[in-house]
Amino acid sequence: MFNIELLSTLFALDAQRYEAFGLGCVLAVLITLFHVTGLTEIVGWSERKFDRVRSSGAHPFTASLCFAATIFFMLFLHIVDSCIWALILYGLKLIPGIHDALYFAANTYTSLGYGDMILPNDWRELSPLMAISGLFTFACTTSQLFDVMGKHRSVVAALTRHSRKQQPVA
Repeated sequence: MFNIELLSTLFALDAQRYEAFGLGCVLAVLITLFHVTGLTEIVGWSERKFDRVRSSGAHPFTASLCFAATIFFMLFLHIVDSCIWALILYGLKLIPGIHDALYFAANTYTSLGYGDMILPNDWRELSPLMAISGLFTFACTTSQLFDVMGKHRSVVAALTRHSRKQQPVA
């Protein structure tokens, strides 16, 4: 049966914890929106590059370089996301050093765990929300990477067919 006492105990957080939870939710959404905006730009750039590579009749390896650059940009976007979290932790003085804040943010954002650091007790609700934002952004990147991989495969196949037609028959 539904236990009201248990439910009220679960939600009996002090104001500081509500603030941490609320801030964490807002930041998770904003960082996810930032990430999706960045992904949109990266994927658009990638598609334009793949189209130019295909139309130029370049060597198929050129498409692989474009694919590698796209992966690098996606990785860099995740690093920026972690840095945003780190700056927030450092700015709120939840973690005293910027290097420690970066370490904590990267560990939590990737859902690997805390390592050897934890947030102050009143702010610990922020940690799972950081991890959730990482899950959201990695899911977005993964879905876009599937599309980029398909485009890469298509361009390599077209360029390979093109280069075979260009070779003289012996």
